[in-house]
Amino acid sequence: MSGSRTVRPMPWWFSPRVLTWCVLLPTYVGLWVASELLGLKLSTAKGFSFFHGEAFLHGLAGLLALGYGTLLPVHLLAIRDPRRLGLRPPVGYIYFVGLLAVFGYVWWFRDLATNPSILLDALRSPTFSYQMRASIERSAGLGSLATLGLAFFVLVAHRAWTLREPLPGPLRALAVLLLLMTVFRAFAWAERLALFEVAVVLALFGFGHSERAGRGTLGALRPLVPAVAIAAGVLFFGIGEYFRSWASHYSQHETSFWTFIGQRLVNYYFQALNTGAGMITVLEWPSLQFGNTLDWLHRFPILLGPIFRYIVELQPTFYLERFGDPEFNNPSGLFGVLYDMGLAPAILLLAVTGLLAQSAFRAFREPDNVLGIFFPILYLTVIEFFRYWYLGNSRAFLFILALVGAAMLARAPAGAAARAVLPGAAPAMSGGLR
Repeated sequence: MSGSRTVRPMPWWFSPRVLTWCVLLPTYVGLWVASELLGLKLSTAKGFSFFHGEAFLHGLAGLLALGYGTLLPVHLLAIRDPRRLGLRPPVGYIYFVGLLAVFGYVWWFRDLATNPSILLDALRSPTFSYQMRASIERSAGLGSLATLGLAFFVLVAHRAWTLREPLPGPLRALAVLLLLMTVFRAFAWAERLALFEVAVVLALFGFGHSERAGRGTLGALRPLVPAVAIAAGVLFFGIGEYFRSWASHYSQHETSFWTFIGQRLVNYYFQALNTGAGMITVLEWPSLQFGNTLDWLHRFPILLGPIFRYIVELQPTFYLERFGDPEFNNPSGLFGVLYDMGLAPAILLLAVTGLLAQSAFRAFREPDNVLGIFFPILYLTVIEFFRYWYLGNSRAFLFILALVGAAMLARAPAGAAARAVLPGAAPAMSGGLR
């Protein structure tokens, strides 16, 4: 209800504070213990090990800064003015974002309409994803509008589950269409991250705000969702890897499919940390080129991107070719920020990120705070922290832009002005994480 200050309880795995201190930090130290003290081979990438010594300690300092930010008792996204409570993005804007995303997908895969034999040929091949990527050229411009699909799902889920308002039939149909397009993208383009992001968004809103989330069997299972999600994620990852690389190459060299899948999953996270640690070991830093923290700006078309690249003199380095692995080339969000900015600025940025993430979580728990729509992107930043800096990635730029537009255009529902709002009313606390 507009004007309500009710705070909805959330399961433990929603909190950036809990994730940082109880998941990321123990995992970071555990990977170091496994690779350095126990001597386990966690990576298959060229055999270089950098995740130790000063590099490990620098990364630990950055991770502690992120955790410290989540502990600060500041709510940056709080709404102080009662007249700003209960605002919601207009339905027309949600349609606009969704249709732009559909246009992006249509433009991206437009070659399939004029030459459907591409799809038929790819379906006949065991390497479906590889064949599709080799046959279709992605547009760096209009095709990028497809990334607005994630913002669309945030806005739809916010309306359906946070505000608990019915979705018009055409909006539901648009959501189904975009979900199908995302599934096709995940397998045809081997971009499973796109489907993973949508699943995270729907899980946050569904388990956080739906009427059934806190009741009955579903309510009892909420704390166990991460375990179920990990099992489902491994299965989904295995299916994707089968079509992406196992059938075409690795089946001839590996003896066990699931051992292969486990090794590759470890590679995606440990090797990202190892690659990032190597960057601050082998290369001079800070680079001040912001190739990780402002990747979207480097890729920006027309004038802005080329001008920025010229100013920072971004040059390709020998590092990945000599020490890294082209398939696992993420420098992690942790070491990527350190390499770009240096230790002190990186610690400041990471502390602010932790503060924003925890503040967005608090806003997300307040159904009448429209700024809670920013929580999913900051949540993705935290859970992807070991792989890459999500906020600086080019896929996040339009996501953030669409959410900013939604917050700026948010208006009170019809008839809200007639309802009384008590400026001095205290928030009704209902337990859960803060």
